[in-house]
Amino acid sequence: MYRVLLPVDENDARGRAQAEAILELPTDDVLIDVLHVHEGMSGPDAEWAAGGFSDEYTEQMDENVRRHAEVPASVEAVTDLLESSDLEYEVHESIGEPAETILAAAEERGSDAIVIGIQKKSPVGKVLFGSVAQAVILDSDRPVTVVPPN
Repeated sequence: MYRVLLPVDENDARGRAQAEAILELPTDDVLIDVLHVHEGMSGPDAEWAAGGFSDEYTEQMDENVRRHAEVPASVEAVTDLLESSDLEYEVHESIGEPAETILAAAEERGSDAIVIGIQKKSPVGKVLFGSVAQAVILDSDRPVTVVPPN
């Protein structure tokens, strides 16, 4: 089975474009891992640098965030599109820095590829690095398909 990681942010159009790109894959034997990363919710840097929180506390904090953080409508839009295609998919949520979390999820799940959306940028914006998509493209050890919004 071919496994694809589909990281989805809050942008509905970008998420739908990513899902539509997956629907174009030439195989039906695909498992899609839809991932949404809640960013900026980890502990303060000073506390992490001083030894961090215990694993139990970190798990409890992550669970509290999951209970109170809503999954964006973009994830629902993606799953609705995938549902209509009869492709197999799973939805995952994670907490952390998006690019690092996406790359770690691809490794953990044994993803064969990543399909990531991008936003249109000005010519100056294209020169600047720092976006999640750019970090994933540069640091990934597996194929990354980049999908512009419709």
